[in-house]
Amino acid sequence: MAEHVIIASNAVVAKLHNPSRELKLAVQTVLSYQPAGAEMSDAFKSGTWDGKSSFLKFKDGTFPAGFVHLVSAALRQQGYTVQHARKPLPEPLGPVSPKVDGFPDDPRYDYQPQTVERLLKFGAIIAQLATGAGKSKVAKLAIARIGRPTLFLTTRSILMYQMKDAIERDMGIPVSVLGDGRFGHTIVDDEGVERQAIKKVCVGMVQTLMARLAPPDPDKSVEEQNAQARRRNQTIKLLEKFELVIGEEAHEAGGQSYYDILQHCKNAHYRLALTATPFMKDDEESNMRLMAAFGPIGIKVSEKLLIERGILAKPYFKYVVQNEAPPKLFRSTPYQAAYRLGIVDNAFRNTQIAFEAARAANYGMSVMILVQQTRHGEVLEDMLKRMGIRAAYIKGDNNQNERKKALQQLASDDIQVLIGTTILDVGVDVPAVGMVILAGGGKAEVALRQRIGRGLRAKKRGPNVALVVDFRDEWSTHLAGHSQQRRAIVDGTEGFGENVLRRGDDFDFVGLGLAAKAA
Repeated sequence: MAEHVIIASNAVVAKLHNPSRELKLAVQTVLSYQPAGAEMSDAFKSGTWDGKSSFLKFKDGTFPAGFVHLVSAALRQQGYTVQHARKPLPEPLGPVSPKVDGFPDDPRYDYQPQTVERLLKFGAIIAQLATGAGKSKVAKLAIARIGRPTLFLTTRSILMYQMKDAIERDMGIPVSVLGDGRFGHTIVDDEGVERQAIKKVCVGMVQTLMARLAPPDPDKSVEEQNAQARRRNQTIKLLEKFELVIGEEAHEAGGQSYYDILQHCKNAHYRLALTATPFMKDDEESNMRLMAAFGPIGIKVSEKLLIERGILAKPYFKYVVQNEAPPKLFRSTPYQAAYRLGIVDNAFRNTQIAFEAARAANYGMSVMILVQQTRHGEVLEDMLKRMGIRAAYIKGDNNQNERKKALQQLASDDIQVLIGTTILDVGVDVPAVGMVILAGGGKAEVALRQRIGRGLRAKKRGPNVALVVDFRDEWSTHLAGHSQQRRAIVDGTEGFGENVLRRGDDFDFVGLGLAAKAA
């Protein structure tokens, strides 16, 4: 007879009830992973350790609550009967169909309220929403529907402030900031004493919260240690008050800091992770931490669905072939030198980038060129301006106002081409761009999808298409490997792969409904 398993859980921890050793071994296996670098440890090399760790605390049979569904499913497959015991989720306090902005209801976006419905059902989910699906709208719907103390958590100040502005503007809810040198706001009580106050809805940064959670430093003075202890206790008490936590760009929850903060959110029975790219870290432990903190994937919205519904532009991908190796670049050239010779200083490649940008501009398309190194952007800006193209370049040195101005200029056609470093990968309100040129190479899937997404915003005029230019970097082992990985990601994505041009083919501007400007 199959063993009956009872798993009790709260918002943070799950516990096996009176488990046998056999059961704990089964759960330990389900929750096992190989830590990064384990194969290099002395214990592994000597054979005294198999290189595996587990999220199960074997002695007391506990594990992060986000794994309950994973563990339950795995045990049922092994023949166990499983019962999950937990208190009912807190009742949502907001309206069933909240209105969170001035836009009319659009059936194409039915997955947005569906995401909130699944959150209400399961309590903690990862929403895998492709870039352009409207993650901010989903967050606002969850805040309004649940109506309980909320923390919107991110690692980027720009995303934090964007969400604060959106909630206050669209929902009329005052928001406290927990990050970027701010922690709530100062009020004066009836007795004239100043103190920090926290609103019901907060936006916060992981870095700030982790700094406040740091234990007292024994090398500091007693006074400083006491101040650190007070700050830590105050932060823990605050985190315990939140009943809904929303993680933006939540694939970063794989980091230990993000995870540790969520461990203190003991009353956050509702947890919503928003990300287009879950479980794409390089090591198993980081990927598993995301589920540990937020639970399983509760809904998937693909690029293909968004393209079919017209929410995203239909992309077409062209891979430019280089027939000759750049001077001094060899297969075995070390990576840094190969990147400089094969990408930054590659005259053929840069000429092709400028050509593609100028041609698209002639067809009335706005163009975004994405680079990784500052000097590369400078080279391309100079080339374009010498060709008579109205171009601008924004990088890390530019402040937020300068970045906004450049994006507004692109949207209004004051400039035809905007060159940007990785600051454009996430957290900027990019206008509907006609062409994206992936000039910077690289191999990271998260970054690649974000960069392609810069061009997928639906077009308000003209054909709803996006042209994406990349390169077959074939003359260096390192660059060729990265190029092949980028291509494989596109080929493997429904909605992308079927729109890759064959080698030697070109964009059909006229066939797509674009007209060249008169000379």
